[in-house]
Amino acid sequence: MTEPALEPTSTRERIREAALELFGEKGYDGASMNDLAERVGLAKPSLYNYYRSKEDLLLDLVEEGMRQWDAACMAPFSRPATFERQLSDHLRLAVEFARLRPHVVALFQLATTHVQGELARRVQGLVEGLEHSIRERVHEQIERSVAAGELDAETEDVHVFLGIFFHGLLFLQTNCPHLVGPTNERLDAIWRILFRGLSGREPLPEVTS
Repeated sequence: MTEPALEPTSTRERIREAALELFGEKGYDGASMNDLAERVGLAKPSLYNYYRSKEDLLLDLVEEGMRQWDAACMAPFSRPATFERQLSDHLRLAVEFARLRPHVVALFQLATTHVQGELARRVQGLVEGLEHSIRERVHEQIERSVAAGELDAETEDVHVFLGIFFHGLLFLQTNCPHLVGPTNERLDAIWRILFRGLSGREPLPEVTS
């Protein structure tokens, strides 16, 4: 039986991947559409058939990156399980996503902290819109867990804390690996500290099927 042929990478996907690398190397302001066209192997006018401007390209990358994050990392919060198990699974998926897609994580940080003016407002509006359904799913699970006594904190405080925790963890993992080393190798210890802080007790041993 022959293996199925791999789908060819589309030109738009090649542009996205090259742009992620380029923005990671030079920053948003330092990267030009000329640089990008050369890296992809397109004439600059052909590049504009896919993106009208560098601003539109950045917005598309943010939107696509958040969709990838949602698909790769957020499924645990839709499964019937305790919040403890949901959060543990999410932590492992998030760390793995950052390991496999560091340029996407770096792009979130770049787009939300390094662009200014009207573009910054457009990025913020896009992110807020895309985050809404994600936040609702997590908030609902936190609320249930607090009401059941599983977590020893206010719902909104837990939500804010987790946002700070994950942003900080993934920032260090992708931007300062020399400070934290391979995060996946110390993930069990990180998880125990995180859950103790939220619940006041040790997490339950995980049972693998």
